[in-house]
Amino acid sequence: MRLFGFQVRPRLSFLLLGALAAISVAEGLRADLDRASPATIAALSILIGLGLLGSVLLHELAHALVGRRLGLPVGTIELNVLGGATVLGEDPPTPRAQYLVSVVGPVVNLLLAGVFGIAALTTDVATVPHDLAYPLFVINALLAFYNLLPGLPLDGGHLVRAAVWGVTGDKVTGLRAAGVGGLVTAAATFVLGLVELRAGTGFALATFLVAAFVGVQAQGALTGANVARRLPDVVAGRLARPAFVAGSDLPLAEALRRAAAAGRSAVVLGVDGKPSAVLSDVLLASVPDTRRPWVPLSSVSERVTATLDAHLEGEQLLRALREHPAPAYVVMDGGRFVGVLRAADVAARLRGRPGA
Repeated sequence: MRLFGFQVRPRLSFLLLGALAAISVAEGLRADLDRASPATIAALSILIGLGLLGSVLLHELAHALVGRRLGLPVGTIELNVLGGATVLGEDPPTPRAQYLVSVVGPVVNLLLAGVFGIAALTTDVATVPHDLAYPLFVINALLAFYNLLPGLPLDGGHLVRAAVWGVTGDKVTGLRAAGVGGLVTAAATFVLGLVELRAGTGFALATFLVAAFVGVQAQGALTGANVARRLPDVVAGRLARPAFVAGSDLPLAEALRRAAAAGRSAVVLGVDGKPSAVLSDVLLASVPDTRRPWVPLSSVSERVTATLDAHLEGEQLLRALREHPAPAYVVMDGGRFVGVLRAADVAARLRGRPGA
């Protein structure tokens, strides 16, 4: 569905979140409203469950609206049993933009908590209006509090990232700090789950799931920070394998021998001096050594589908690889053939390993 021009994708598990909230408050409502009918208790429980879902949706819409206001491309709003996430097409370009996009979600929950808190204070205890307002006050207060904890993927983690980025001028340092904060938050949430398990509250499993989710996302952020640190070293011309250019009718064994003698680690087919195909590692592995003198090079080569500029680096290079996925690319510096870049070599360099 679409709201305010945004694609909103509520998963089936999102409805489960509302159902769990309704079930958890039903017993307390029955004890507080002892004279209320079962239908009234059920209706109140459902309203509170829907109130939780609405609070999460408003939280994510606030992120999306501010992101669009700042000129950021907003993808989708994902809603599931763990809450929601607003997918942006690109990172905020400045610490200020990061702060504004991140802080607005908890602010919305704080405002809702204020509204429902005032309603709870101005209504009589053990009445339907009070027993509707008070749980929604607690829900929004908890949403704001937990989302402000200082670790990714929570909004508080993004605020830490913005603060460290602003102080140090280094976006990656901010990402690393927020990732570490996420691991600490996950550990604290896991401990809370143990306490709930011991107390028999019934929320321990959900708390463990949240802890696992936060931990995995935080570790992903730390991995992303490590990758970002290596991006300046990812240059197409620097990672390209020196290549031996051969004719298509040359036997495979002879092409490999000549390439080794010339100190080349890749073999390409050339037509009129221009590379047209690259020796495939997969196809090469399927040919036994004894047959290689009789197999033409062209039969184990893949046609070149993309050419990269030797000066492409960092994000620009990764974007080019995403736009033209292929196992290998011919790298050119103007009209000069540089070599062959394999996607596996780029991935290895980003993981901190040397290419082939």
